[in-house]
Amino acid sequence: MLNGVYQNAAAMTGLENWNNSIAQNIAQSSVPGYKKALLSFEGVEAGSVGVKDQFGNILEHASIQTKGVGSVDFSEGSIVTTNGELDFAIEGEGFFELRADDGQLVYTRDGQFKVNDEGELVSKQGFHVMSDTRNIIQLIPDGGPVQAAKDGTVRQGGQKVAELSLRSVEDTSSMIRSHGGFILTGDNKSNAIDADSRFVRHGSLEQSNVSATTEMINLINVSRSFQLNQKVIQQHDDALGKAIQSLGGH
Repeated sequence: MLNGVYQNAAAMTGLENWNNSIAQNIAQSSVPGYKKALLSFEGVEAGSVGVKDQFGNILEHASIQTKGVGSVDFSEGSIVTTNGELDFAIEGEGFFELRADDGQLVYTRDGQFKVNDEGELVSKQGFHVMSDTRNIIQLIPDGGPVQAAKDGTVRQGGQKVAELSLRSVEDTSSMIRSHGGFILTGDNKSNAIDADSRFVRHGSLEQSNVSATTEMINLINVSRSFQLNQKVIQQHDDALGKAIQSLGGH
């Protein structure tokens, strides 16, 4: 009986984590290039439970509980035209490469960039946008409007400024979400995308791949599942209370 309570309590913990993922997706649904957080559930062994049979022998069986496993949906979002001079979107695979203040390389699909006080191309977080040679991109003062080709080459007044660093990642499943994008862990590596395989759309942004309608439906399902598990735990508690009263009476 107590095992059933533990299983339902574990399920409620998983549902709470799912609720947090949904809340994060809804909050970030309007952020360009945001990738949806996913949560899947799997059964994990949580020790053994002993039960006496009619001959007095103790039989053990595995106790299974629910565990939530987080991941990220890296599918592409829709691309919209903004006509922003410093807006870029990637069609197909790949990430923009940024460098944070501490030197950490960050990978993102959010191409909504800006120029800092030093005339450098940076992300909204202030991270430097990397060139294909992994250098800071310095724009030309009063060099005219920024133009970009589909291979990521940035020009001002017809003069080449730099080429955006577009990188593919060997194992996206091991990327960790970080402030401003994702970072690589372990032996995971990024590789430069060949110029012929690039397709950058200037004056456009990739939208998040979150469907607000789907997330709201998921939120309702989580709430209902949470209530059902609460009721089951209450039933277990009531049955346990009756058993204690009955045994205590004798």
